[in-house]
Amino acid sequence: MSWLTDIFSSNVTNLVDSVGNTIDKLVTSDEERDKLKIEMEAELNKLKIIQLDAIQKYDSEISNRHMSDMKSDSWLSKNVRPLSLVFLTVSTVLLAYLTIFVLEADKVALIQPWKDLLQILLVTVYAFYFGSRGFEKVNSIKAAGQSKPPQAKG
Repeated sequence: MSWLTDIFSSNVTNLVDSVGNTIDKLVTSDEERDKLKIEMEAELNKLKIIQLDAIQKYDSEISNRHMSDMKSDSWLSKNVRPLSLVFLTVSTVLLAYLTIFVLEADKVALIQPWKDLLQILLVTVYAFYFGSRGFEKVNSIKAAGQSKPPQAKG
């Protein structure tokens, strides 16, 4: 989720810097300037907390979607992610084989846009499939660690 954090935090930081520079120009006393900067930093911290909550909610919704897929009676809903992964992997290997051993240079140029699309889809599916599984595993390990009763020292 770092891409989401990057989108929001970079603009906020630039905004705070520009507002801070404006305050420095408009406020004459050091006491007023310090008070305003403290208030701005507090607002920035509130915004970061809201942002982190939104990211956590987003991750939770993805996990909930995966759990509801697994509870479904439909074979397809349980296996759509693995099937997508297998299809894109096989398509990539097949396209690589055709590009290297079968097709001529002019035909390879014709399929370049499809290679780019396939690459983007494959990277997205791999990151989502394995990244979300890793995220779920880490959360389950954390939850298991927190549910253990503290051991007595002796």
